[in-house]
Amino acid sequence: MTFAEQTAGLTVRYQRRTPQLQSLVEDVGVVLAGRGGARMLRILNIRLSRCTVLSQLMRVPLPPLETPRVLGGGG
Repeated sequence: MTFAEQTAGLTVRYQRRTPQLQSLVEDVGVVLAGRGGARMLRILNIRLSRCTVLSQLMRVPLPPLETPRVLGGGG
């Protein structure tokens, strides 16, 4: 058995990436999606497949919807 301490801000239970690396993968995925994201990450020496980048992109929560206060124009 292997036991590992969880360090706040550095590790997350059951994750293979640090929170900082996970954030980078999500940000690149949002901007470049699958193949482009995988290529950019490869330049940064992070080897992930396009499917993994897309999978992580699908896990990113959508921003909250804002209801418009005024409909139509004034004039």
